[in-house]
Amino acid sequence: MQASGAVAAEAAAQPQAGGLVGKAAWSALDFWLQQAAALLVFVVVGNLVGPGAVGVITVAQLGVTLAMTLLLDGFSDALIQRARLDPAHVDSGFALLGGLGLLAGLALWLLAPAMATLFGEPDLRWIMPLLAIGLPLLGLAVPCQALLQRQMRFRALALRSVVAQGAGFALALVLALRGAGVEALIAYVLAVRVLDTLLLLALARRLPGLQVTRAAMADIVGYGKHRLGNQVLGFVVMQIDRVTAGLFLGAVTVGLFSLAERIANALTGGLSGVVGRVGFAAFSARQADAPALRAALADLLFLVNLLAMPAFLGLAAVSGDLVAALFSPAWAQAAPVLALLALAGIPHATNYVLTAAINARGRPDIALRYTLVVMVLRLAASLAAAPQGIWALALANLVVTAASTGIVLLAVRGQLPAPAALAGRAAAVPAMAATAMVAATLALGAWWAAPPAVLLGAKILLGAVVYAGLVGLLAPAAVRRLLRGG
Repeated sequence: MQASGAVAAEAAAQPQAGGLVGKAAWSALDFWLQQAAALLVFVVVGNLVGPGAVGVITVAQLGVTLAMTLLLDGFSDALIQRARLDPAHVDSGFALLGGLGLLAGLALWLLAPAMATLFGEPDLRWIMPLLAIGLPLLGLAVPCQALLQRQMRFRALALRSVVAQGAGFALALVLALRGAGVEALIAYVLAVRVLDTLLLLALARRLPGLQVTRAAMADIVGYGKHRLGNQVLGFVVMQIDRVTAGLFLGAVTVGLFSLAERIANALTGGLSGVVGRVGFAAFSARQADAPALRAALADLLFLVNLLAMPAFLGLAAVSGDLVAALFSPAWAQAAPVLALLALAGIPHATNYVLTAAINARGRPDIALRYTLVVMVLRLAASLAAAPQGIWALALANLVVTAASTGIVLLAVRGQLPAPAALAGRAAAVPAMAATAMVAATLALGAWWAAPPAVLLGAKILLGAVVYAGLVGLLAPAAVRRLLRGG
């Protein structure tokens, strides 16, 4: 299974053939499969085991989720970004991430009694050590996942999620039907982790080796520490509005804001985050070839805008219909907040791609600096806006996010080829088509007084037809280039 020598290791650096659209589609499928499986488990299995079991596993997962965030991003990205990947870097990556996984698992096990006391849940004493088993396995899986992303094998990653998540859900469902409680949810988590690790090891055809060197470890840590810092700052930025809403506006308002934010963030992760992930691998493979890097940057900026413009402008336009169709009237005030947060998703799209490109160029320190600036701006704006109400808080989020694209463009202009010009050209056609799409959906809403669910479906169908038609009319060559291979 294990490849040997620099030639075999370097072969992993070569991205496989295929279009950027196809890679992004498989990456999106991978993302949404994992999200859908987790939702199914907590809806279907959660209904069988009861809210008590779901609650205790949710508390137990807090530490696991934080550890997974630190392991999944950061140091592993160094294995994707490097222009040449030697066996020593791969083995050192396994050693570093495997060691971090062991330490994280041990920490979770040791913290179990304190967490049980803090939350008044004695069952955490035995649940958390069981969940901790998955963290060393994650340390083994992450380098394999990085190698597959480096090769742009997103189809293989998506299919592995189908198998692992499907088997985990089936096991949890069988156990729940046989009367198991929280044990069914623990079985889901561990089954997915074990299968995920085994499948990734098999797909990557790479086992940990002994070529661990101080120089390779320094390369990984030197790059990864900035990525890790960026992840931590990004996590803080995501929590700022919730915290300030809780301080100034009360629990009901926090609930309204949280609902809108979760919908907008899910769409951001499932579109911009997915394209950014594909872009990081594509840019890393082309980092030494300036014309190829520029072409890839132009293609990915166009692709992310092609997806983000209709999604976020459309979400803003139908936010009232969406909330009315899916939620009770008590949630009606979340609709205008959702509209504003949806608009903030548009600048996020460009930011994700530019951040992927600057990281691929080996300058995650630049991304860390501008993320710190954005965090400070978000904190100041949120504290100033929150006392004025929930709409002011959402508007402050939109203003700072829109400004952040200018900050990012200024920060990367010396490292990337004409980023502002490329970003402007990439957004032009999608913006025009999406604006016409919104106008059509608003006209339909003004003309047709249908029930919310029916009107929502009609607006989505009309918007898709109008948008696709205009993009095909205005930019046929660019669309053919993406579909042909980018």
